[in-house]
Amino acid sequence: MRARFLLAAVLGIGLVGTAGEGMATPRLLSVRNSSGPESTRVVLDLEASPAYEIQSAANSPILTIYLRNMSLPQGAFEILIADEVIRKVRIDPVEKDGARVVFFLCQPTRWKVFTLKPETDKPDRLVVDVFRPAGVTEKTVAKTESKPPVAEKEKVPAGRPPGPQVQKENGLRAKAEVPADKPPRLATPEPKIPPPKLEEPPRAVTPEEPGEKGRFPAKGIARLLEIRHWSAPDHTRVVADLDGAPGYEILPQTDPLVFTVQLRGVLLPKGGQEVRVGDPVIRKMKLEPEGRNEAKLSLFLVKPGRLNVFLLKPFEDKPDRLVLDVSRPDLEQKEKEQRQVTRELKARKKRIVVIDAGHGGDDPGAIGPRKTMEKDIVLALALSLQKMLDATGEIRAFLTRRGDYFIPLNDRVKMAQEYGADLFISLHCNGSRSRRTRGTSIYCLSLKGASDQATQLLAQKENASDMVGGTSLAPVQRDLDTILLDLEQTHAINESLQLGGLVLNELGRINRIQFSQPRQAGFAVLKSPEFPSILVEAAYITNPTEEILLRKKKFQDRVCQAITLAVKRYIPVLSAKEARPKQDILERPAKRKGG
Repeated sequence: MRARFLLAAVLGIGLVGTAGEGMATPRLLSVRNSSGPESTRVVLDLEASPAYEIQSAANSPILTIYLRNMSLPQGAFEILIADEVIRKVRIDPVEKDGARVVFFLCQPTRWKVFTLKPETDKPDRLVVDVFRPAGVTEKTVAKTESKPPVAEKEKVPAGRPPGPQVQKENGLRAKAEVPADKPPRLATPEPKIPPPKLEEPPRAVTPEEPGEKGRFPAKGIARLLEIRHWSAPDHTRVVADLDGAPGYEILPQTDPLVFTVQLRGVLLPKGGQEVRVGDPVIRKMKLEPEGRNEAKLSLFLVKPGRLNVFLLKPFEDKPDRLVLDVSRPDLEQKEKEQRQVTRELKARKKRIVVIDAGHGGDDPGAIGPRKTMEKDIVLALALSLQKMLDATGEIRAFLTRRGDYFIPLNDRVKMAQEYGADLFISLHCNGSRSRRTRGTSIYCLSLKGASDQATQLLAQKENASDMVGGTSLAPVQRDLDTILLDLEQTHAINESLQLGGLVLNELGRINRIQFSQPRQAGFAVLKSPEFPSILVEAAYITNPTEEILLRKKKFQDRVCQAITLAVKRYIPVLSAKEARPKQDILERPAKRKGG
């Protein structure tokens, strides 16, 4: 039987008080790992059920998990595993009551994170299964398991009492020293815990870039779970959910109104099916079994279009996905021309406000206890806000999305630029693992780092929208992060903070404010240097009380009225600043510094 290695770091058990409560903060008790033929498992023993957040994209070689309200008395430490799945694991304290667990993988692969409740002789546990990459065989694993992992000692900073250390005696792990008034927790071998039998063991496949050549899964058959579609004004997205990465090939067109994709290594449990789409792009789609573990997916178009096919790896609760984007060039051109009509409005001194309803399509955003989806609430807010701003007579508002479909973050910024936006407002609902967290907040861009850890985590969550909603890995022509317009970007940020302050002041009249000032972080959707941009978190959809508020039309209207009033108050400020020479505006900070 395959040898399994146990690595326990029994940490100090002195009580750590929670500020303002006088209660002990739950502690990380031990860290253990074991290597098997399918995966490497790392188990964190904890004093209480953990609140955690995964901060990494699915195709990253680094998996980062943030633990909230968790005591790490001995400070940072590192564990070497080196079994061709995980190189090492590093655990660092974060701020006052948190910890960051970072897994350095040998190569990008699939992982699963879940919790286990206490049992007779076991505490709460956070379990991380990192699955063996394709191509790494059991023979390869045997070579790595002959070497026991070694934990490196962490240097103790001056002035901090040394915590218990992970020691090694004759090849075995020794128990860490613990206070005499507390019995030590013994480091016992980790029993073999089978993964939860929720689904078949996933297979990690690293897909290549989309192309005409077929690709095949490394082994096994991928079952088709579901096939879905979303309709946008100029394109339609078809998504096939599978329990593994399929092989596919785009077949040559014999009919300009039919796209056909050959699927290999795929099982259709429900057999063939035909789905009527009936939008301006696709009339219907037909899925047919063909041969052994093969299928053919045909898309019947309204007019000739373009097809883009790509694979998405599992991310959060999303399985492997095969995405087919079909666009109509004539509709794309029509949409672009409609955005350019705003030039005539600007000539008539109309102010252009672009409203971005966050998430959409395959990306629901945060979900409330009553299963209310953020994407639905923010779309309702956007439609209402558009009507109110248009009713002012001096403002024309436009939406980045007008229905339930996904738009990549960079495309949202590009659309606002094509509209010639004077202001950009991105609407969201916040979410938290704690249902008690509530409040309204405003966020702006930062080029120097986040205002605080919570804001950084929120920015990472919002920026992960592309991973959830799904975008091709094809390179973009222009990356906003490389725009060399520092002065203009700084000017736009300053204007955004002023606009955000006005909006926050008005929203404070209708709901509790989480932060008294706008917070800042690297939000991708706010990165245009051409106009002020703010991100509004209307309320916490995960808070039962605020979820009910967000569902009510009356509260939605009050939120939109508050934003409208703030925008109306900001327009004269914007006009006065535009009347001054632009160069003077950009140079003023430097003159103040020198004077």
